[in-house]
Amino acid sequence: MKNVVIIGPGGIGGTIAGVLARRNTCDVTVAGRAGAHIDAIQRNGLHLTGLDEFTVPIKAVDDLKYIKACDLLIFAMKAQDMQTALSKSAHIDVRDAVISLQNGVMKDDLLADAFGREKVHGALSVIASGRPEPGVINWTFDGGTHFGELNGLPSKRVDEITALFQEAGLVTRSTDAILSYTWTKVVGWIPIGLLATLSRQNNAGVLSNRILATELVLMIRELKALADLKNIPMINFGPYQMKTWCEGTVEEAVEHVMTSPLTKSTSTHSALQDIQKGRTTEFQACVAPLIEEARKQGVALPRTQVMYAALMGLEATL
Repeated sequence: MKNVVIIGPGGIGGTIAGVLARRNTCDVTVAGRAGAHIDAIQRNGLHLTGLDEFTVPIKAVDDLKYIKACDLLIFAMKAQDMQTALSKSAHIDVRDAVISLQNGVMKDDLLADAFGREKVHGALSVIASGRPEPGVINWTFDGGTHFGELNGLPSKRVDEITALFQEAGLVTRSTDAILSYTWTKVVGWIPIGLLATLSRQNNAGVLSNRILATELVLMIRELKALADLKNIPMINFGPYQMKTWCEGTVEEAVEHVMTSPLTKSTSTHSALQDIQKGRTTEFQACVAPLIEEARKQGVALPRTQVMYAALMGLEATL
């Protein structure tokens, strides 16, 4: 039985931990900061609602020193907490692989620096969920989780983790184009989050409003230029139809945006959830590096920069 450790049992991490633990096909431990959430999991188990409803007993620790080794190490905390988590987990002996389900495009390089590139394989998850109260995860949308080697080659470990997630009941696929999946999600996730936080709209509200959908398309096309510099093509997957949204006229793309599955979803962008709770978002950790890279490469991101500056101004008032 595989030993899986998930650092960050919030929305995505908590959903995956609960679904994996329910089938009892692997030994799951979650690690998070000391407080009510970990206390509730230790006391009552982890309770999932939304797409499915169940409670599962699960091992939970509030200090990574208690974890010495595991087969699979998954980072699922907010991007701004990554450096702290890496410093506290460097002692863990990872036998198979270490992955990050965080947002952003810098995560795999950070993992490689800490654990060695040979231990890292790429991953992303389009799961929408939140933590309404300690010990509870509300799972509202499963747009799929993808795994793949960073070099694009097939591997036994990717097949094994894909099968593990599929057997648990999560929508999961392996791919030889994990960098395209990662960049495609980021190019869509950033504009949706900026528009959601500043308009205080959920995902459906952003994508079904023609004015916001138009700005979304324009920002997506700005950010795509960075992926183009790296020869990473946009693709269509789940609710992120970036290839289509970057083709044709803006008006044609807006029509496609307004028929996205997210226009029927009750999901709320994680950044808006943070703002609603009076917390800063992970956008500084995820977006600032892209803006800096764009500056160095001479790529213009006028809409993204203005929206990002506005969000940082809002966060300063929290």
